[in-house]
Amino acid sequence: MGPGREPLTPQRCQEIVVESTPDSGRFTAGSDPAKVTLFDLGVVSSTESVIFVRAVKRSLAPWQINDGDLASSPDTTVQQSADSIAQNVF
Repeated sequence: MGPGREPLTPQRCQEIVVESTPDSGRFTAGSDPAKVTLFDLGVVSSTESVIFVRAVKRSLAPWQINDGDLASSPDTTVQQSADSIAQNVF
């Protein structure tokens, strides 16, 4: 971890994923991140997927992730996307 970087805990990765979706309010305290998909949170097409990736990358700064390393298709679960962040940030 470099200077000025907050730790990227699994919880923080999940928060970044949810906050970066168009309909983040649909993910509530009782939601299961292993079952809720990005589609459920408004990432319904390739256009929203591109917007989602950009939003995640903004939220991650100063951490970085390559676009192709971020699980971002509509059928991806919140957990899968969060795990892809945790495994691929630099």
